[in-house]
Amino acid sequence: MSTLKIAVLSDIHGNAAAYATAIQKAEAFVPDVVVMLGDLLTYGVRPRQVLELTDQLMARQNCVFIRGNHDQFYFDLDKGNPSFYDNIAGFVLESVEWTHGEVRGDPPLADRYPWADRHSMGPILFSHANPYDYGDWSYVSKPEQWAPAAAALRHMGKTVGVFGHSHRAFAVMIDEAGRPTPADQRKWIRIPKGSVLLLNPGAVGQGRGTGLSYLTLELDGDRVRIDIPSISFDLEHIRADIQATDLSQGTKERLISFMEK
Repeated sequence: MSTLKIAVLSDIHGNAAAYATAIQKAEAFVPDVVVMLGDLLTYGVRPRQVLELTDQLMARQNCVFIRGNHDQFYFDLDKGNPSFYDNIAGFVLESVEWTHGEVRGDPPLADRYPWADRHSMGPILFSHANPYDYGDWSYVSKPEQWAPAAAALRHMGKTVGVFGHSHRAFAVMIDEAGRPTPADQRKWIRIPKGSVLLLNPGAVGQGRGTGLSYLTLELDGDRVRIDIPSISFDLEHIRADIQATDLSQGTKERLISFMEK
């Protein structure tokens, strides 16, 4: 059986500079498929460049597009349905509205790419946030959240779950009793019977304590090999980019603070 090579890019969030770096590194891996795990826009202030980079990537690579909660914001806005306004923080709402204004006149985001709620690839389930129903944006980022997610994946007959959303990278093996152990990276491993491998690629565009990163995943029969490479970024350039916008100073400070963690 030939090895299947997958690159996973998640939570780009309008950060075109980091995204361009991630694309270059991911394509050097020579993937069979690139999985876009959701949240192309918001927070970063280069949304049009992010969409242009995505268009170019889709022209070169076999891409899978998974809807994220921030993608859904723009789907809803384009349909005149801002009901989500009541459920997000003020600085997030301001960033969404500013971003929507920047890309207005482009093809609607919902129509631009072949979106899916989730995607299965053999033993692997890809979803933006978790293995639950679309629209449930619960995080899978802490030990107490890992065991229920692993149980849901077992019920589906899956042994690997790849989720973003939290912006925090990890690779952990969950055994049948729900006990986690760190998963080895950059070496071939076999998933023990009854265990589930949970992976988070981290965020390409907005780190929250674990920097910026993406995921490569290789599948060869019952063996997998994973790597979560980091992405370097120029904090001063990002800070200046955000400060140059007409966003409120409070929102600018919140957006910059996430990059400084």
